[in-house]
Amino acid sequence: MNTTAAPTRTASGGGWPGAIAFEWTKTVSVRSTWWIIASALVATLLGTWLFGASALASGRNGLDSAMPAPYIVVQTMLAVEMVIVLLATFSITGEYSTGSIMTTLQSVPRRGLVLLSKTAVLFAAGLVLGAALILAGTPVAAISAAEFGTFEFSDLLRAIVGTGVGLGFLGVFVLGLGTALRSASLTIITTLGLLHLIPNLLPLFGSDAISEFVRYLPNQAITVLAVDTTGPYGWPTAVLVLLGWAAAGLLLGHLVLRNRDA
Repeated sequence: MNTTAAPTRTASGGGWPGAIAFEWTKTVSVRSTWWIIASALVATLLGTWLFGASALASGRNGLDSAMPAPYIVVQTMLAVEMVIVLLATFSITGEYSTGSIMTTLQSVPRRGLVLLSKTAVLFAAGLVLGAALILAGTPVAAISAAEFGTFEFSDLLRAIVGTGVGLGFLGVFVLGLGTALRSASLTIITTLGLLHLIPNLLPLFGSDAISEFVRYLPNQAITVLAVDTTGPYGWPTAVLVLLGWAAAGLLLGHLVLRNRDA
């Protein structure tokens, strides 16, 4: 007797909303996520207090150290941005190291959708974390810097939006880089080099072209977006710069994810 097999349908993973929910659940259910966030909060508060106290001491010694309190927090954030770097790195390299990437691709078979859902979650995480850390640190900066940390609401709003958007785009870039490299250590080292090493080393060559390039690195664009109203370009250009870095990282990650076995 001949039998005909019932047609099968590839699981869709619930489409776009299902893929995002799947990534969100994985992110918040991992204990390390909350340890990273808690560490970032502590580092932000301590660093902000130190920067604020330094501004107060310098100001009372006659130096021009006055700075709006939210901008003092942004100074700390350029170090605490590691929170989004680590979250983005581990969101993809952790799956490769444990083999759980196979489960992810079985649940959401479309590889492009996997990357896009991770992108949405990480951008949202960067946006919320950036805003939350600025809000948490601003009162600390205002207290520790005293009269040298006075600020207006527009200063706070710029720092919140600029830092949130900046960390969101940074997280997306690191996600793409991690997808391509598939190694947590390589991803973190490469990112730190781009954020901190290259901007300090390249200007030593004394080339105008190199100095111009440095202005368009991620941290420089985040600074313009969050605090610098007199920088080499305005906030629309800063957004485009960060969007370009994020898109480049995602494109690289997508090409590797599409063409290499998990």
